[in-house]
Amino acid sequence: MYDFYFGTKEEIDNDPKKFLLTIKRMLPRWCNSIPDSEYLALYDVISEMSLPDKPVFVETGSGASTIVLCYFAIKTDGEVFTWDINGCKLSYLRSVLNDTLMRHYVEKNINKHWKYITFNSNSDFVGINILKELGKNVSVCFLDSEHTLNTLMKELSSICEVLNDTAIVAIDDGNYSYIAHNTAYINMVRKKIGLPPITDSPDNIGRNFWKEVNNYLIDNFKEVEYIKDSYKDNYQTDIFWSYYKSDRDTMANLSMEKTDDLEHRFDAWKVSIRK
Repeated sequence: MYDFYFGTKEEIDNDPKKFLLTIKRMLPRWCNSIPDSEYLALYDVISEMSLPDKPVFVETGSGASTIVLCYFAIKTDGEVFTWDINGCKLSYLRSVLNDTLMRHYVEKNINKHWKYITFNSNSDFVGINILKELGKNVSVCFLDSEHTLNTLMKELSSICEVLNDTAIVAIDDGNYSYIAHNTAYINMVRKKIGLPPITDSPDNIGRNFWKEVNNYLIDNFKEVEYIKDSYKDNYQTDIFWSYYKSDRDTMANLSMEKTDDLEHRFDAWKVSIRK
């Protein structure tokens, strides 16, 4: 399906961002949920980092971000570990990767570089904790799963146990503030099946995720650098918003699209040496 001609090897190597963005823009909406500016910001953050030999990348939730992470893993002989409960989505992304990245890196094997786990990222038995059992140290993580603070902070706690001495922590939807349950998503599902919305309780709303993550990292690492990423320079002119305007407007009406503090939809930190 995605076996198009993307240019010569030299052309792709000279402009990998164009190559990766072309792949993203061919994705269907259901696995293309982050804006182009965030997608490229994730690329920029990683490309500006000094990666170790055979680096390990981690993401919770899958989609367009998987393409960026797999690109770097294949290029550097590293590995991506992805947690997502949607097995069909993971399988679909593998077909996309095989028809795009693997056509460029024909000597590589996607199964060597991308390991996906169709399970809860916070499982005691097959969640992020298994990276300890596998002896893996993580260089980059991108956390984008349930969008509740409880889930995010448990993921972050597990990730921090296996981070390299210097690593990147990045999050999606950092402007969310749900603590125990994602009310907007719940109400979207309830609306589809003809049920009235639930009312959010005050004790389910906390501070924005990016603020909580920032404080957690400061408390747990000797050096924490908040990254001024390219997303913040480009998100306002991103064509993603207009291309999917009808969908985004509907999401906003259901409070799923957090238009307040949109600058912090994506945030990233460079951390060094756990306390």
